[in-house]
Amino acid sequence: MKSETGKYIQSESHRIIKNRNWLIIAPNENTEAETIFIEKKDKQVEYSEGKLSFELQSTQNSKLKTQNDIAQLNASEIKFPLLLRKWKPGDYFYPLGMQKKKKLSRFFTDQKLSLTQKEKTWVIEMNKKIIWVVGLRIDDRFKITDSTKNILQITLVPAE
Repeated sequence: MKSETGKYIQSESHRIIKNRNWLIIAPNENTEAETIFIEKKDKQVEYSEGKLSFELQSTQNSKLKTQNDIAQLNASEIKFPLLLRKWKPGDYFYPLGMQKKKKLSRFFTDQKLSLTQKEKTWVIEMNKKIIWVVGLRIDDRFKITDSTKNILQITLVPAE
């Protein structure tokens, strides 16, 4: 209990992780890299953390949503194919509302995510630019502006 946050003890099947004042017992994660290509025609994509639904909307017919599980992006800025993958060290993006880039590792620290939450975090990228840290925050460069005509709405339905 006196060790620093992030330290852990591991067995063949589980880990005990120190997270601030708590101990988290979690199964060992599969560390294999998994990437999923998303084409323009895809309406839904399933992956280990849930399902993503894609819908193109006009700005006239839609209301802006602020939930973390819905990303509304300026469709004219999005070029397919998109890539859904787990985050990796060195990744960065421009969090909504910020003009400077931020490394994901720093963003996760600011969000107070535990080690297991970080391991389950996925990103959607386009041309090596992260457009959404899935379930957390969109990139400011792809936000909806007054001149936006169409919205790409991506909805996350977490796995049970």
